[in-house]
Amino acid sequence: MKTMLKIGSLALMFCSFGAAAQSGNGLSYRAGDPFLFCTKGQDTNKNPAPCWIPMPNYTGQFMFMPYCKPINPYGKSWTNDDTKSFQEYLTICPQAEDSGRWEGAGKAEDSPFTH
Repeated sequence: MKTMLKIGSLALMFCSFGAAAQSGNGLSYRAGDPFLFCTKGQDTNKNPAPCWIPMPNYTGQFMFMPYCKPINPYGKSWTNDDTKSFQEYLTICPQAEDSGRWEGAGKAEDSPFTH
């Protein structure tokens, strides 16, 4: 019963985030899909060298990439997308109580469309 309540509240939270993203007040990346954004970060097809990546258990943990500033003083500067997506990650992803695995067909980034 407790597990079902967690799953239900997480699903409701993700639906709320989807609505917020559509209204312009929420997630700007991964087509407003918080599961995909919180587990994969930015779309590496659009930014092949992001300056941060999400880390398991995907509820707010992250790692700065060593090829970016300030870790590497001669490294890549953060792009506007690096900064904005990191701010959104710190705001949205820690709200998840728990993170599960993708259980759908194929890859999460291809369902229901590539995003």
